[in-house]
Amino acid sequence: MPSHASLDGAASETPKPGFVRSGHSKLGAADRRFGLLLAIPATFIVLLLVGGPSLQTIVYSFQKVSFKGPTPFVGLDNYVRLLNSDEFRHSFRITMVYAGGFVLISTTLGLVFALLLNERFWGNGFARTLLIIPWAAPWLMVGIMWKWFIDADVGMFNGLLFQFGLIHDYVPFLANPSGALIVTIVAAAWRQSSLSGLLFLAALQTIPPDLPEAATVDGASTWQRFRLVTLPWVRPVLMVVLVTNVIFGFLQFDVIYAMTQGGPGNSTTLLSILLYRQIFQFSNVGIGSAIAVVLGLVAFTVGLVFVNFLYRSESVYGRAVE
Repeated sequence: MPSHASLDGAASETPKPGFVRSGHSKLGAADRRFGLLLAIPATFIVLLLVGGPSLQTIVYSFQKVSFKGPTPFVGLDNYVRLLNSDEFRHSFRITMVYAGGFVLISTTLGLVFALLLNERFWGNGFARTLLIIPWAAPWLMVGIMWKWFIDADVGMFNGLLFQFGLIHDYVPFLANPSGALIVTIVAAAWRQSSLSGLLFLAALQTIPPDLPEAATVDGASTWQRFRLVTLPWVRPVLMVVLVTNVIFGFLQFDVIYAMTQGGPGNSTTLLSILLYRQIFQFSNVGIGSAIAVVLGLVAFTVGLVFVNFLYRSESVYGRAVE
C-alpha cells in the first residue's frame, strides 16, 4: 500500500476502506461519560417501546392466555405443540425460502441499481429520484399494487406477456402455489431493493475517484475494479443492508396478506401469517407468542451469522492488504 509522509517526517499508511485501525482514537473519561449521557434517553425509549412488549410476549409464550379467566403457566408446552405441528413446520420452511429469496433479490438488485446510478449519464438525477419512490410506498400499498399488476384478468404483466407472444392466455399466477410464492417474494424485494440501492449509492459516492482510476491505469478489468476496489469499500454498508433485509424478510406480513392472505392453500403462509391467525382468528395468544419468539430468534440468529461472516471477511481482507 502507498504511504504518505506525516508532518514529523514519518511515513504513515493510507487507511484501508472498510475498517479503522485500533489505537488511533482514544476518548477521555469525560467524553465517554458525555456520550453515555446522550445515549441514555434513546436507550430508555427503546427499552420502553421494544423491551416491554418483547418481555411480555416471552412471558405469554409460557402461558395459556385466557381473556375470561386466569392464565396458567404451561412451561414449554406451547413450544412442544409448535414443534409437533405440521402446519408450523410447513410455515417455517416457507419462511426460510421466502426470506432467502427476499434477501438475495433485494440486496443484489439494490447493488445493481446503485452501480448504474453511480455512473454519469443524462437524466441521472431524475433516475435517482425514481429510486426513492418504491421505498416511500407503504408495504400494504405495494402488496395491493402488485396484486393488480399480476392479476389474471386485467393485470398489466399478463397483458405485456400476451402482447409479446410469450403466453397465449392470461396466467393466474397467484392461484398457483409456486407462482404465488415467487411473485410475493419479487413484490416485497422490489420495494426493499429501493432502500438497499439508496444505501449502496451513498457508499459508492464516498469512493475517492483516484482509486478506480488508478486501478484502470494498472490494467484492472471492470470485474477486478468491482471486486478489489468497490466491494471492499462498501463492505460496511453491505453488512447493514444484509441485516436490514434479513429482518424485513423474516418479519414480512403486509405484502403477503394483501396479495394472498397465505394462500392458495398454505403455500404462502409465513410464520408471520400463522402468528396472525393464531392470535386474531383463534385467540391462541400463548401459541402466537411462542411463534413470535421463535421468529424473532431465527431472524436474530441469521442476522448474527451474516454480521459474523462479513466481520471475519473484513478482518481477513484487512490483514491481506497489509
